[in-house]
Amino acid sequence: MTQSSNDLSQEVSKISDLFSSLSERLLGAARQLHSPGSPPPEGLIEELGQARREFVGLRDRTRERAEALHVALPSSETLDTVQGLTAVLDLVAESEVRQSKAEESRRRALSVLDRVLNLTHSADHEFAPLRDCQNQARTLRETIADGPWTVLPPETEPLSEGEHPFASLLTLVEDRDVLNDDLWGSLHDTIGSTFGRSLAAAAARSKLVPSPSS
Repeated sequence: MTQSSNDLSQEVSKISDLFSSLSERLLGAARQLHSPGSPPPEGLIEELGQARREFVGLRDRTRERAEALHVALPSSETLDTVQGLTAVLDLVAESEVRQSKAEESRRRALSVLDRVLNLTHSADHEFAPLRDCQNQARTLRETIADGPWTVLPPETEPLSEGEHPFASLLTLVEDRDVLNDDLWGSLHDTIGSTFGRSLAAAAARSKLVPSPSS
């Protein structure tokens, strides 16, 4: 199961507390080792080994999470410290926010394109202007759906914000009865210049409707 930066940061905090506790005990053991010459307690040595194994596991999981989000990693020496892990996880958290926003934008853009693909002409199911428009929508949908979140096509954001010609088409089809004259004219012009006058006219005349099978 993939761990979030928050999960990993909590583990870093716990292991930092463990290291702090072990360091105090090591100081005491070092004094005893110096005088009167007592060897370190066997239990302490075992705890040190276990703490190192836990740290290495945490470091590796942090590295994997960072690489999955395309976060640039510091040197191995830096990553082998609690401070280094904390710094990397701060970058991972920022990247997680960007990923979440990108995926939400992708989801909304795909929803717009799916609605375009669901349109049909009420009198001519082979209406060529609509078919051409939907072919464009289908191609763009595949590109957006298959692309990595880090480099989504530039059309993704305007689609998700309702500022793309495909969104204009849907607005004219779905909300034509509540549009004011200025917005109606603007949408009609956008659709006509992008997809052709025939499609704009069909949308304006209520000829484009959602498929009954939807």
